[in-house]
Amino acid sequence: MLIGLAYALLWVALVIYLVYAFYGWRGTGWAATGVTLAAWALLLQGLIGRGLLGGHWPLTNRYEFALCFAWASLSIYLLLEVSWRERRSGAFVLAVALFVTSYALTRPEAMKAVVPLLPALRSAWLQVHVLTAIVAYAAFGVAAGLGLARLAATRFAGTLGCRLPAAEELDRMMMRPVALGFPWLTLSILTGAVWAQSAWGRFWGWDPKETWALVTWLWYLMVLHLRPLPRWRGHRMALLLLVGFGIVMVTFIGVPWLVRLVRLESLHGF
Repeated sequence: MLIGLAYALLWVALVIYLVYAFYGWRGTGWAATGVTLAAWALLLQGLIGRGLLGGHWPLTNRYEFALCFAWASLSIYLLLEVSWRERRSGAFVLAVALFVTSYALTRPEAMKAVVPLLPALRSAWLQVHVLTAIVAYAAFGVAAGLGLARLAATRFAGTLGCRLPAAEELDRMMMRPVALGFPWLTLSILTGAVWAQSAWGRFWGWDPKETWALVTWLWYLMVLHLRPLPRWRGHRMALLLLVGFGIVMVTFIGVPWLVRLVRLESLHGF
């Protein structure tokens, strides 16, 4: 109930952010932020309720991970909005959050059920490893949303672009979430390796999930190294951030699907 209401509010917020981007009415900007904050609070309440009902952190499957992913994306964006004092790119970030939330809500009902924690997941490393991955993925999602805004500012200059923040400002702001997410992704991979050593007796086994986590890490390492180069700024960097988010979603969604489809060997549940 709470999750569904939060999802509906995110759609409302997206529409209001779009109105604000087109017309710049100050009241609509505040309303968009308020509705987003309400959705954020409902998602948090729903996640806390799942945790209390199940007796464990809601981090045990793709449904719960996606909800935490969306909630963390909203958290990072709202903090960015406060420090930036800018709302005109909010619709693009909310589009990313809605994509992730839509994925969560279309999961099978069995995955949405609150169940006891499996013995294999009863480890303190679960919270450390999965939470760091959530922060990293959420930061990259926000960066992708700002990358979309940057592309829109270029493509629709003179129409929607004139209502968006200046291109140079978007260039600077869309890199801030990347700088936040990369250390958290690094920490996620390291804690995952320590957990793997504890659970399976090896730090790294080239499991499909591990391999794609490494691909994601290398991609954003490349992005950070290309950022100072003038020719890679602007719309090229925005495209790199969108491709990077695509790699994130392959790591999160695509790899488990491929494991089932091709029957690859994998020790990861999701």
